[in-house]
This record gives sequence, C-alpha cells and structure tokens, in this order.
Amino acid sequence: MNLVGHVAVAVRSSPDAPPLYFAGCMLPDLAAMARVRLRPAAGELGAGVAFHHATDAAFHASQWFNDHNVALRDRLLDAGVDRGPARAAAHAGLEMLLDGDLADHPTVERSVVRAFRELSDGAAATMVRDLAPEQSRGEWSERLAMIGGALDLQAYRSGDQVAQRLHRMTRGRTRIELRADQVALVAEVLTSYRPQVVRGADDAVAQVLATVESSTAWSR
Repeated sequence: MNLVGHVAVAVRSSPDAPPLYFAGCMLPDLAAMARVRLRPAAGELGAGVAFHHATDAAFHASQWFNDHNVALRDRLLDAGVDRGPARAAAHAGLEMLLDGDLADHPTVERSVVRAFRELSDGAAATMVRDLAPEQSRGEWSERLAMIGGALDLQAYRSGDQVAQRLHRMTRGRTRIELRADQVALVAEVLTSYRPQVVRGADDAVAQVLATVESSTAWSR
C-alpha cells in the first residue's frame, strides 16, 4: 500500500484523528523514499506509524492485492516486459494506480494535504526531523520538503506518469530495472488495467480495514 492508500484506510477507521496521526500513516513510506532510517515515533505520530505497518501487512495479504498483482504481472509479461521489471511494476504500479483513485476522494485528499503541512511547517516538523540520525537530519528535512512540494495526488491516475515513476524508482537496480525502451509498454498495460483498479478501489480499502480492525495486534 502506498502513501494515499494508508491515509484512505485511516480516514475510514478514524475520521476525526488529528493531522499528526495521518502524517504518521505516511511516514514510513516517506522515509523509504528519502532513504532515511528513523527512530520509533511516539504519541499520535507513533500511532499513525503503527497503523501504517498494520495496513501494509493486511493489504499485501489481501485477496484483492494478490489477485490484481498476478493479473497485472501476467499482462506485463505478455506485453514483452522483462520478468524482474514486470514483477516490480505490477506490485508498485498497482499501488500507485490505487492511490490515484483514492486521492480523488475529497476527505482523503484533505487529510493527505493537511498531513504534509503538519510535516513541513506544523508541530510535527521538528519532531519528525529529530527522528533521523543527527548527521542526516538536514538532508531528511530537505528531502521531505522536496517530496511535499512535488506532491501531485492526481498524477497516479495516468498510466504514463506511473510508468515514468517506475522507471525512475528502479534505475540502477539491476534485477528490477525498467529499461527506457520498455516504459511505453508498461504505460500501455497500466492504462488498460486502470479501470479494474478503479472499480475495485473501495473493496481494497474495505478488505484492509476489516483485517486491521479484527486484529488484536493493533489498536488505537
């Protein structure tokens, strides 16, 4: 599950939660994007991080994800995409397409925007900065601001833009690198598959939420 997906499930689970909580729901993904290892967070921020991990586990174990992941991987392979990149593009591409649809929900969009505002100049900014190793704090703050500044919640509604993002994400990673000459193939497959993701987006959120709320391993 990706940034917006975590917030979408959290909004349905705890609609009155503060922005700091929703910021925590995104924080592990943001740290991974910035390649920074953070110390554990506390309070509402830490509760959001815990919810992130719970929803991630539930999503990757869900029938929705596994069925779509296999179907999308097979379409990519049939289109001629190399096996490693096809597997990576099916997994990450599916999550991005789901984000693109979920970001169209006004409540989810507002929660994501407020969470980023909290991380950039709200009460959480210093707290989140200090979760990084001392030597990395300046760079972490800069990367976080850059990610927030470049945030386009509608970008993942485009198969072309998702394919370009996958190309950048996998660059230099030998086993899964999406070659430039296969980006158009991935874009075409993602564009054709997107309607299935859109039709099933609410089911994806509902499956994850049901699993998380029935788990004794997580509670808010």
